[in-house]
Parts: sequence; structure tokens; C-alpha cells
Amino acid sequence: MILTLAAALLSLAYPAVGAVEKLPKVSVYASNNSYHNCAISEPLPKRYHHLIHTSIILESKDKTEKIPGQIVLVGKNVILHFVVSDIAAGIRKTYDIHKTKLGNSNGVQLAEVKGDMEVSIGNSLFTKYTTHSGPNKPFFYPFLTPGGLNLTRQWPVEDIATDTHDHPHHRGLWFTHGNVNGVDFWAETPGTGKTVTTGYHDLVSGPVFGSFVTTTDWINPDGSMVGTDVRTVRITPFPNGDRILDFDIEFTPNGKTVTFGDTKEGMFGLRTTDTLAPSRKLGGHMINSEGLKDAECWGKKAAWVDYFGQVGGKTYGISMFDTASNLRHPQTWHARDYGLFTINPFGLHDFGMGEKGAGDYVVAADKKLSLKYRVFFHKGDTEAGGVVSQYHSYADPPKVSIQ
Repeated sequence: MILTLAAALLSLAYPAVGAVEKLPKVSVYASNNSYHNCAISEPLPKRYHHLIHTSIILESKDKTEKIPGQIVLVGKNVILHFVVSDIAAGIRKTYDIHKTKLGNSNGVQLAEVKGDMEVSIGNSLFTKYTTHSGPNKPFFYPFLTPGGLNLTRQWPVEDIATDTHDHPHHRGLWFTHGNVNGVDFWAETPGTGKTVTTGYHDLVSGPVFGSFVTTTDWINPDGSMVGTDVRTVRITPFPNGDRILDFDIEFTPNGKTVTFGDTKEGMFGLRTTDTLAPSRKLGGHMINSEGLKDAECWGKKAAWVDYFGQVGGKTYGISMFDTASNLRHPQTWHARDYGLFTINPFGLHDFGMGEKGAGDYVVAADKKLSLKYRVFFHKGDTEAGGVVSQYHSYADPPKVSIQ
């Protein structure tokens, strides 16, 4: 009886040789919004778990669309990933999944090189997560367009004379804070704390996305450890050359209470190339979800902020997205018109929203702090780049069902 039951279960998970294999059917319903280049991740039922790492495409019911898919194991779940190019509000699209022999030449490739994580799209470098180029933190640098143009300020990572030379701690894209139990992890001056990468795991390359998980120790100037974090990074390219980077972080105290203090100097930040900065008066602008522009964005609550301007004679932009599951959503922004924008839920006093310490947040010794953000690299300004639509893809995605 036991053997018979086991055989039956195996037959459900792994079809017999010669049997007609039933592959999933996927339904996508845009109930509230219209979407363009919408990245979708959806768990597969257990009966399809044998498809992990199988090369697949999704073909629309009317045979007009064939889009690559990617199936990977995440923890104990098997997740289907794909990108829907366009779907209007109120429309449902259905797709059949087919196996394919297509390779990963235009997808995302990850490679650990001397402690750094290099991320390439279509065999061209997009970004690098570097662990040793700065004195006290890992960070992403550079961020390159499909044509190789840099969207982030190059100095101080590279000695570029024409770049602005202020705030040497503004390196690419990073995550730290200026007051952690009273210690400054933000600046790079003597006596500050440091965040140290301790390893990578769960590297994934593929036709739809690439991802990795990295662990980081937060270390005081005296060498004692404040806590650790786990960072999950996923990069998804779109057919038009736009890209998204998802950054999920979970911080765990090292046995004692940790207070993230009220200061503007934090937390998830990016320094754009100078031509995007409104203060340089080269055509760059910053707009947030509340319609505020340029310097007006500083210290305000917003679901997203978008920077755009001229790079190499074309308009490019970078957006950062908050989401409803985050602490104090919509969060406040340390967004300056000289090219800096950081999302910071702790700087309430500095942003004029309370008494000193109003933004303090205590993580108990037995608790965790989890945050999720998305960065959107796009062509065009806020409107032409479809920033609002892309934010909806992140914060209010379409409904997906799998049969």
C-alpha cells in the first residue's frame, strides 16, 4: 500500500516516459491598471516542480506573442518569472507554456570576480556589486545603458576631473545609515562604522532575470558587531533596453537592541551622473509621485522619485520605488537637486516632521527589520519612460493564475 501510494505521487510529479506531458497554462488579468514591461513572478503548483531550470517560452492564446520564461527554486517554492510587454486595464491574457531549446545569450549573466559580483545583460556589463572599492561599504557601480553610457557619477570610484567632487561617500547605489546606535555608518571619515560583505549564495543567471543573495556584517569602530543583513538582489532587463533592480534586505540584530536613529543621512541611496542634477542646469530634473519637482522633493513623503536628463545626447532616467509593505510607507526622501536621492524612513526630525528623535526606530534583539525597494533605469523622461506604469507593476501588479 505504501509503495503504491509513493508510486502514485511520483507519477504526478514526474510524467512517465512516453506520456504526454501537461504543461502549465497562465492567465494574467490587469484588473486595476494598464502595464508596459511588467515583470511577473508567480509560484507554480507542486505538480509542475519538475520543470525547475527547464527552458520555456510562454505563447499567447492568439499565437501573436512568444515571450521567454524562467523557472527557479526560491527557498521551498518554485517560481515562474516572465515579462508581459503590454496589457491594458480590464484585459485578460492567457499563455501556454512550451519547452524550448533557446539559450541565454540575451539574458542576465552573473559572475563573481575577485569578491565582486558582475552583472551582464546580453554579454555587456550592466553593473557590478563591489565589495572592496570603498573604505566602509559595498555598493553597485557603475550602472550602464545598453550603449555603455554611465548613469551614475563616476567620482570618487574613478578619478574623473569633470565630475563634481563633493560628498566622497556617494558611491553608485548603496545601503547604510548615519545613526545606528549612535554610530555613523553613512560617512567615510575616521571613526565611522562599516558594512562588510561576508559571502554570496543562490546565484541565478537566466533569460528573464539574474539574482544573488549576499550577507553583510555591520561593525562598530571598536570591532564589535551590531548585526547582520541578508540582501536579495534581482535584475530584470526589458526588451526596450530598460532594466529594473529589486533590492530586498532583512536586518537582524546581534543579540542586542538596535536603534536606527533620526537623521537625514540614510538609507538606500544613489548618486546620479551630474547631467541629471537640476542644480547643474543642464536639463536634468527630479519629480516625485506627489507632483513635486527638483528641490521641492527633499524631505517629503512619496511612493517614488524619478531623476532624468541628458546622457550622451539622449534622455535617460532613474526611478526609485517604495512599497506598501515597508515601514512608514510612503517613506521620506533625502533627495537633493545636485544628483543625490535616498529613501530614508528614519529622518523625520531632520525633515521637519517632529521633535528630535521622532524618526528613531528600535529593532528588538529578537526581531528583524525588512525593507523592499525597486530601482528603474529607463529611457526618456518620467512620462515617456512610463514611470507611473512601472510603479504600478511593482506596487499593484496584475492578477496571475496558473492551471
